[in-house]
Amino acid sequence: MINPQGPTADPIYTRTGDFAVFNQLGLKLAFPDDVSKEDYYAWLDTMHEKVGTMVKGAEIAEKSYARKEPRMNTGVYYDTDDYRLLRAGAVLRTTCNIKTHAFCAFKLSEDEHNVRRDHRYSFDGEDKLTIQQAPTSPEAQAAVKRLLARTDIEHPGIHLRERFGLTGDDLSPAVCLRQYRHPFFVWIDKKDALRCSMDRVRVHSMRRPDGEEHEVPFSEIELPVYPHLDEEIANDPRLIELIEALAESLRSWFGIEPISESKYQRAAQVLGLSTS
Repeated sequence: MINPQGPTADPIYTRTGDFAVFNQLGLKLAFPDDVSKEDYYAWLDTMHEKVGTMVKGAEIAEKSYARKEPRMNTGVYYDTDDYRLLRAGAVLRTTCNIKTHAFCAFKLSEDEHNVRRDHRYSFDGEDKLTIQQAPTSPEAQAAVKRLLARTDIEHPGIHLRERFGLTGDDLSPAVCLRQYRHPFFVWIDKKDALRCSMDRVRVHSMRRPDGEEHEVPFSEIELPVYPHLDEEIANDPRLIELIEALAESLRSWFGIEPISESKYQRAAQVLGLSTS
């Protein structure tokens, strides 16, 4: 059984300018593709009613658009020709939404405490617009390479180079992921605690000529801590209790179990990518 632990000495979230580090604590569970969103929302409606009895002071909240207009994010995963990052459980990707954001992230593999260290740079200006409008385009790829080559600011490429000795010149797009996110939030005593989501995902290989014609689906539910946690909540034992209680409810309701694989690893599995 995966067992999330409380925060370590490192803060959960720090930000300087356009660069942030997020020690992402949480659990994720593989979710069956054949479970309808109506069945998922039936579970969530039950949690609205019961979560406060499961963990004292807990409440579930949803954005007004979440059920009727789930937002689509697009991710492009970069790797070496021999998938060195994939084999190490690491990720270098861009993620964007056409209306809200575009960022580049370098994430390490999950540690023994279910924490993934996420180094993230938020694009702005022309590069942001380029990635939002055409995330797989040569222009978007060029924006990523320019960022990874910079030496005047802190960004994910610096940590990629320190960890793996890799630069942007060593990488090319490997997988494109499109996901519709069905988010919900959990509060403790009216304060942000978890930012959760049920994700319907479709992936294709960017290294096959006909890759886009062969999209493959998978789904999962993520139960991570909210990035901007109040220090009091970050150290509250109910935070871990919440993650465990929701995971156990999902296991009981849908017969699903926690997993440790990243979306990139799951994409590689369903696409049959060879890393040997």
